[in-house]
Order: sequence, then C-alpha cells, then structure tokens
Amino acid sequence: MARVTTTREEVERTLQMAEYQWERLPEVEDTIDNWDQLDQILFIEEWPLEEQRLKRLREFADKGALDKEQQARYEQLECTIARNRPIIQRLQNS
Repeated sequence: MARVTTTREEVERTLQMAEYQWERLPEVEDTIDNWDQLDQILFIEEWPLEEQRLKRLREFADKGALDKEQQARYEQLECTIARNRPIIQRLQNS
C-alpha cells in the first residue's frame, strides 16, 4: 500500500532542499569554474527547479502549513535568498 505523504513531511523536505541549495551558492560561485563544463551547464539550466521549489514553499507558508519551527527556518531562508540571489544571477549571466 502506498504511503500518503503528510503536508508537514512535504513542507519539511521542500524546506530542507531549499535551505541546502540557497545556502550553498557562495561555495558554488567559488568553485564552479573548476567544475566540468557539463556540470556547470546543468547547474544553471536546472536552477529554475529551485525557483519552483521556492514558489511551492511560499505557497505552503501563505496557507499557514508551516509549524512554528519551520516558519522560523523559512524566514531565515528568505534572508539567505535575499543575500544569495545576486550570486545565482551572476552565474546565470556568465
């Protein structure tokens, strides 16, 4: 029988992945020139998936689906995004 994923579990997975991806951008910027060219291209071309993940997370937040701890992490994530968005924009434009 298939296991039904609860909203809390989905929120948690989405939040964890978004935190990971947005927090690692400074390291990515520092090292991407050392990556294989295909890996560089894939990272940039797949970034819109991160934007979709962020949109989904914002929808959860707007619906009040985050618990107190998740809400605090989400608010911290928004600060991280504001700080690191210029990095992904530079990478996309290079």
